[in-house]
Amino acid sequence: MIRRMDDRDLDEIHAMRSDADVMRFIRPPQDRAEAANWIKLVSSKWETHGLGFCSVINKSTTEFVGWCGLWRLSETNEVEVGYAIAKDHWRNGYALEAAQRFLRYGFEDLGLDEIVAVAREENLGSRRVMEKLGMQFDYIGRFYEAELVHYSITRKEFMNDDRN
Repeated sequence: MIRRMDDRDLDEIHAMRSDADVMRFIRPPQDRAEAANWIKLVSSKWETHGLGFCSVINKSTTEFVGWCGLWRLSETNEVEVGYAIAKDHWRNGYALEAAQRFLRYGFEDLGLDEIVAVAREENLGSRRVMEKLGMQFDYIGRFYEAELVHYSITRKEFMNDDRN
């Protein structure tokens, strides 16, 4: 299940953003105040741009398992799908399922022609999710002050892929 992120998620977001294993491919671990500011930032564009991150919740247990959403890359102005899952919930398909829902939202509701994703080259888990989404590797470029792989998928490719 996906729902808009808010202050009730602060403890879980802080736990994830201060976990070195979860954050090793994203950024250095952060303190509670930085986590609160991040929630405000990634929730700030919903009303004006239809973009942001949401909490990913296990439907059966209502437990918070991570976040996923769409965000605009400042370097290229492309819309990216991003996701992170708490370590206790890795390898359960949550990132793939949530990212598929956001790709569908981006293509069907926002009318986007293309959605991209970026990750560190060595982040094989994230790259596998991108490939399972039907995304194709494009190039290595500079995003978020790091050299990252860039993948993309078009609306046509997504809609014609039986996995989606």
